[in-house]
Amino acid sequence: MAQHMKSALEVQLDVLGALMLRDMRTRFGGTMWGYGIAVGWPCAHILVITAAYVLMKRPTPIGDSIVLFAVSGLSPYIIMNYMSRKMMEGPMQNKQLIYFPQVKFFDVVISRALVEICTSSLSIIMVFFLATCFGANVIPRDTFTFCQSMILSILFAMSLGFMNVFISQMLPQWQIGVIVPTIIMYFTSGTIIVTEAMPQIIYEYVQWNPLMHIVKVCRSGFYPGYGQDSDILYVLLVSGNLALIGLLGIRFVVPRFLN
Repeated sequence: MAQHMKSALEVQLDVLGALMLRDMRTRFGGTMWGYGIAVGWPCAHILVITAAYVLMKRPTPIGDSIVLFAVSGLSPYIIMNYMSRKMMEGPMQNKQLIYFPQVKFFDVVISRALVEICTSSLSIIMVFFLATCFGANVIPRDTFTFCQSMILSILFAMSLGFMNVFISQMLPQWQIGVIVPTIIMYFTSGTIIVTEAMPQIIYEYVQWNPLMHIVKVCRSGFYPGYGQDSDILYVLLVSGNLALIGLLGIRFVVPRFLN
């Protein structure tokens, strides 16, 4: 019995590994540079917006480096945006694989989530490396807090990814509709405008945005004393509830639509 269970686990891990490798190899036309482009795309996204801030000579709301301000705010958003969206696209792009008896729908979702964790991590590392190469001081003063914000970003992105998969399987138009809440979260997260500068009545509402708290945690790793009102527990509670709803939907509701 134990041997049978071990074999089943090994088969499951082999399936996940094969799906991850296939995903990496087939990105951007299946070229050998495809996965490199997948890593570089979010990185380029951050760098282009940061360059726009610099060229517009916008005043720095915090500190004296617009590059550091942009990178510290955009990093959590980019993880949330790309990871949650790519997780949703995974089952749509690999629907034919579900017809194989060894491959389950959930395997496709989890394999895409694991690939996106690797991709997001490499993208953020590349952003900070390139920013440092161009002379920007983007080394966090509190490494633990910065790493904490990145973990929170990944957890929140995964929970949104599970929800997006669940909703998009029932309502395919959600692949386009998800743009609306994503834009709302972006403009109310403090990424480009610090939330403290917003009118009090607006600030009371934007505090419901988990991404705003993650951005504050991230920036507190660079700016001592900043973001003391960030609520990590709130982010974990929202992420946990979204993940639970999404996973239950994927497990019990989505199979009815697939059949």
